[in-house]
Amino acid sequence: MALPLKSHSMKFPETQVEELKKVARDLSYAEEGGLPYFLIKNLPMPEGCDPAVSDVLLCAAPRDGYESRLFFPKIIAGKAGLNWNGNLRVLDRNWVAFSWRTAVGKTLVEMLMVHLNGLRNEKNKTTY
Repeated sequence: MALPLKSHSMKFPETQVEELKKVARDLSYAEEGGLPYFLIKNLPMPEGCDPAVSDVLLCAAPRDGYESRLFFPKIIAGKAGLNWNGNLRVLDRNWVAFSWRTAVGKTLVEMLMVHLNGLRNEKNKTTY
């Protein structure tokens, strides 16, 4: 179960968490299997995606050979043909992710933006 954001781990600088809260108003934090997850509810997806709004789960640590992963409750139809290859059960929900790389050293918001821009096939773009 996700915890209120004020219970987030000290693994992340407070400035990064505050920046993420500006983009993701319904934000909570949990750890499972030793990995940190930010649950963002009702996040608007990039233009042209279906659904237009979705919950997402940001794993802000290396896993599965990726620097970070962004999981969705179901495959998001978008403008890009993506390789949906990540299946996960975390926080009592099933999640899927597409194959997308982020660079080392990104802030939480930059990680999120790079992944969301992947739905438009725009690599390493950190604005939305």
